[in-house]
Amino acid sequence: MNGATDTIKERIDVVEFISGYMSLRKSGKNFVGFCPFHPNTKTPAFYVFPDTQSFHCFGCKASGTVFDFLMRREGLEFRDALEQLAARAGVELAPRTPEEEQEDQQRTRLLAINQAAAVFFQHMLLKSPRGEAARAYVGRRMLDEATVEAFQLGFAPDEWSTLLGYLTDRKGFDPEDVEAAGLVIHRDQGGYFDRFRNRLMFPIRNVKGEIIAFGGRAIGDAQPKYMNSPQTPLFDKGRVLYALDMARDRIRAEDAVVIVEGYVDAIVAHQYGFKNVVAPLGTALTADHVGVLKKLGVKTVYLALDADAAGVRATLKGLQILQENMDGRDVPIPTAQGVVRWGRELDAEIKIIVLPEGRDPDEVIQERPEAWGELVQAARPVMDFYITALTSDLDLASAKGKSDAAARLAPLVEQVTNPVQQAHYIQQIARMLHVEEHTLRAAMPGQPRQPRPAPQRQGQGQQRQGAAPPPQQRQGAAPPPAVDAPSNEDFLLGWLIRHPTARRAVQEKIYNDLQPFPLVAGLLEGTIVELLRRPEIRAIWQAWEPEPESTDPTAWAQQLDADILRPLAMRAITLDVTESQSYRYVNDALERATMLQLNLAREWKKRLSEQLDPADEAAYRVMSDQLMQILSYIDALSIPKRSPTYNDLHTRAV
Repeated sequence: MNGATDTIKERIDVVEFISGYMSLRKSGKNFVGFCPFHPNTKTPAFYVFPDTQSFHCFGCKASGTVFDFLMRREGLEFRDALEQLAARAGVELAPRTPEEEQEDQQRTRLLAINQAAAVFFQHMLLKSPRGEAARAYVGRRMLDEATVEAFQLGFAPDEWSTLLGYLTDRKGFDPEDVEAAGLVIHRDQGGYFDRFRNRLMFPIRNVKGEIIAFGGRAIGDAQPKYMNSPQTPLFDKGRVLYALDMARDRIRAEDAVVIVEGYVDAIVAHQYGFKNVVAPLGTALTADHVGVLKKLGVKTVYLALDADAAGVRATLKGLQILQENMDGRDVPIPTAQGVVRWGRELDAEIKIIVLPEGRDPDEVIQERPEAWGELVQAARPVMDFYITALTSDLDLASAKGKSDAAARLAPLVEQVTNPVQQAHYIQQIARMLHVEEHTLRAAMPGQPRQPRPAPQRQGQGQQRQGAAPPPQQRQGAAPPPAVDAPSNEDFLLGWLIRHPTARRAVQEKIYNDLQPFPLVAGLLEGTIVELLRRPEIRAIWQAWEPEPESTDPTAWAQQLDADILRPLAMRAITLDVTESQSYRYVNDALERATMLQLNLAREWKKRLSEQLDPADEAAYRVMSDQLMQILSYIDALSIPKRSPTYNDLHTRAV
């Protein structure tokens, strides 16, 4: 499959491909345009390099090949991007297995069933006398005709088998497939009955706009008030954000997303022109939801949940999920004790939209749309929300109340990586509690700690026990026959997956190497994924990166795409060096990372050299400075360093 991706990149010209999405103009040997992944309207920041068949944005630092562009632009998984690009390039991929063919055929049938059901439900809402009560409800919620049509709203009549009969008798679908789509329920005594009855229906679409499930709101007093389709081969509610298919382009354009609580909140927001609004499907925000947003390059996340106690709890939970799963980097923070601790700085900003007491977003918007824009503009930083939400139940005039408030807030203040902002919050909380600042500082844990590669998710406290066993000790871990020699990327990927200490060491190395060269740091992301240039290796690493350290690599690899990513992942995690001591893996990972850093730096040296234009004096001066630092950075990487922690691989006697 490595050959297939290489062939695709050879056959698809990156300039021609990206030009199909945006306007590019020639600039020297390269092409330039306004970045499609972040607000960029004054000075073009997006460059396409024909020589390396790659792109890079100097603003948001998005970069990569045609694979990365398509995945980021369309929100696709690697497999979907591969299939699209292969079809465009005329590259035949490995044939799918009979099991995969069956899955594809079932998926096609279920999508057709859902589409037919949506047509049925919409007819019932708009044309049938049975939909009168639902039409009245839509009218009370002030949803106009264009909105009803755009969101394909419908009505499920209060009958037991009307939809079933329509789909089987009129449309010819098998009852078993209708059940698999989640639209009917099997009776114990035989037969089926409609799952949704007397409900306003909300088709749930994936990012491609395909209907994968339904949500239903009871028109009468039936419980539950809201009901979603069950989990099906098409639908997992913890992975889907409602209205994302319609919000995606605006989210990208504004670099921001607003998360509300319900279907109608999102629908009304779109009706009034606030089109970057989405909603989870009756569940708390999940790590998978965050993964969807990360693919869109979101830089600001607004949470607009209810102002009641349940809404506050949901907001706190959502904040935890966002902070644990958004991309970020470990940064050093000097402490008052004169030591350095490490904190995590997120790549995205999280803000809280504070709703008026007892009001939902749709009510605020319909009463005065300008008020919604004002609330978004006035959204509070996370720490401000924490200060209010975590002390609302305390008596701050009492000693215990002050102590409890300090215990709750001090660890959160400690996580603020910006020293000026941290000092601001310490002063604010100290004034609120009527205590001295040094007293509050004393309540902060303040213990130095090592940088961590990625935060663990809730409930995942176990650490992976030591290094992965050698290949001969694992069952079923033999890699497929390799068609080419393992590359630096293959080895680095294997060490990073199998050895948490190698991952931490490489991340710290990348960060430390960039510190003396701020202009270089302005060009590079400073991340591991940036070093991985092959699309398949990148995809594997991005799939592994959020996994907790307790995850077994071999079992995890079995969940990857069978004919694309799994063989490469298995090969990487079964590579070995001559001796199996842990320090050798770490040293080898550091050396492989250095070689990949040098490759990346030399690529940038070539780019900057080609872009130098003495006629543009201001740009020439900036690029000259960047080029000089790139050269110094390359020199620094090229000088062998003796690790202060691990014995050097080449100097240790063996």
